[in-house]
Amino acid sequence: MKPGSKFNIDDFIKENINTAEVLSQFKGTISEKKSDRILDNMEDLFGEQEIRIRKRILIAASEILQNVVRHNEYPLYPAVFLATRTRQGFKIDCGNAVSITRRTVVEKRIREANRKAGGSMKDNFRQAEADAEKSAGNDISGGLGLLEIRRKAGMPLDFAFTIIDNETFFFHLIAKSNMGE
Repeated sequence: MKPGSKFNIDDFIKENINTAEVLSQFKGTISEKKSDRILDNMEDLFGEQEIRIRKRILIAASEILQNVVRHNEYPLYPAVFLATRTRQGFKIDCGNAVSITRRTVVEKRIREANRKAGGSMKDNFRQAEADAEKSAGNDISGGLGLLEIRRKAGMPLDFAFTIIDNETFFFHLIAKSNMGE
């Protein structure tokens, strides 16, 4: 991190692992190859009673890691992936540095994903296509990954932004899954 930063990634990790059992923890540059290794390591850590929820958590984790790989604006800042088992279920907290201008877009997409989670994936895909045509863009995936994360997690997505410096935030996405769902 830059000298004088307000955000300390090691403190962030310590704060988030104190109250849960760590399934997977990674700090550094997340590439596709590394995300595959993270998922492989996680897969082996589920207990027998967790088989029903395992697939949902792994799909959500995969989507979260893909978002970091695709949208990492500052590869020199380390990203963080933290998957924990809590008394209630599971929590995935993944974060990376984003520009201040990107914050608004990210917040909007997460709020939309939380709101649209009850609709069908087919309808949401059609809406994304229509939105892409209106904006003369060809990226219909905007927000669909977040929607998939929200659906698989089973609970609304949470997020936070912490100031790193005058131009950069550390954004972290939090996906929780209850054992009973």
